[in-house]
Amino acid sequence: MHTSILTLLGYRKGSRHKIKNPSPLVAPHTDVGVITFLIFDNGNTASLQRQTSTGSWENVRLPELPQDPIFVVNIGDCLEELSGNELPSTLHRVVVDQGSKTRNCMALFVGLEPNAMLSFPKTGAEMKYEDW
Repeated sequence: MHTSILTLLGYRKGSRHKIKNPSPLVAPHTDVGVITFLIFDNGNTASLQRQTSTGSWENVRLPELPQDPIFVVNIGDCLEELSGNELPSTLHRVVVDQGSKTRNCMALFVGLEPNAMLSFPKTGAEMKYEDW
């Protein structure tokens, strides 16, 4: 058994697209697990943004492919700690975009087997994944 979760997300044009400064569709967050695989279509009603080192937000530039899915990989908080902070978990969010074509996304949040032992290089600590 592992702790991975597959989620399907759809961002269609709605009432928040009419507001001048709408709130994010998905609030700023990092991914808790090990790694996240995202597959996007070419919809344009929502954009993925990441926070830069200066604290500002920038769009994650995705190629415009008419038929092929677009893959994005996010490093999770657990992998950041396991790598001794060499692989940062990026703060990101989803915001309204002004297009009219619904954006669809599939997200696979990958975790580990609950009893997997983790070893953290910065602290030397060890613990089970489920306790992390």
